[in-house]
Order: sequence, then structure tokens, then C-alpha cells
Amino acid sequence: MNNKIYEKKEFMIFKVKEGYIAYNTRKNFQEGHTHLKHFEAAKTAIDLVINKKVPRSTDGYYLTSLIRLSEDEFYISKINELLETREQKGKKEKYYNPGYKLSKRSV
Repeated sequence: MNNKIYEKKEFMIFKVKEGYIAYNTRKNFQEGHTHLKHFEAAKTAIDLVINKKVPRSTDGYYLTSLIRLSEDEFYISKINELLETREQKGKKEKYYNPGYKLSKRSV
């Protein structure tokens, strides 16, 4: 791939047609790359993996991307724990305020 636009330690970011590919050169390409839509997201993913930080406010796809980029088994297990916890909790119910329409009419 000759469209490399960023490199840090063993990680590279490539520009592709529909976004960016972050890749860990210590892993084979099939297992060590992930597709992301934004350059900053790819760069942040690399920094998170290097510093072994687990973000709490990201979606499952992004967390899976971090797993694909990382080689550290402890870090990967921490992310998997977070994913399992989220899966067990399920989706949150949409909040419904039953008194909302009543208070609007009374004005």
C-alpha cells in the first residue's frame, strides 16, 4: 500500500476510498487492521492501543477495532469484559415523561 499518510511506532494509517485503515505491522494484515471513517478516529485508536487505555464512551465497533490493533492479551481481555457487560445490560429503554404533555397544556 503506497497511500500511507501516518506512522507511529508499529502502526500505520492508510487513506482508502471510503475512509482510513489503521494497521499494526506486527500482526498479519487480515488480523491486524481495521477500517475507520475518520483520520482522527484512526489516530486516536492507535494512541489508545499504545497507551493501553479503554475508552468507556464508544460503540462496540470501535472497541472491536482496538482489539484488532492490539497485541496485548490483558488489554484485549479488558475490552472484551466491557463488551460483555454492555451486551448483558442490553439497550436502554427510551425515557418517556408521562407528565410532559399535561404540563404543556396547562400553560
